[in-house]
Amino acid sequence: MKNQLLLFFLIFILTGCVNNEKISHVENDIYLINIKIKQLQQDIDALRQEIQVAKEAAEKVNTRLDDAGRWPDGIWAHPPRW
Repeated sequence: MKNQLLLFFLIFILTGCVNNEKISHVENDIYLINIKIKQLQQDIDALRQEIQVAKEAAEKVNTRLDDAGRWPDGIWAHPPRW
């Protein structure tokens, strides 16, 4: 009976140690993932600004092209004849 109780107690302690190691490993993984998420969020924020600048530049170019086609002497007023 003592041996069985001792065996049960040892198994219980060893199981607890393994679980603590697993929990510690999972906590470390979560910490690393959170760091990566923060880095990706910063990258996304930087790209959003670049995208906005590119959109504004494209709108300016499109407006210039539209305006050039509207004027009588614009680039589209006298298309080349082949």
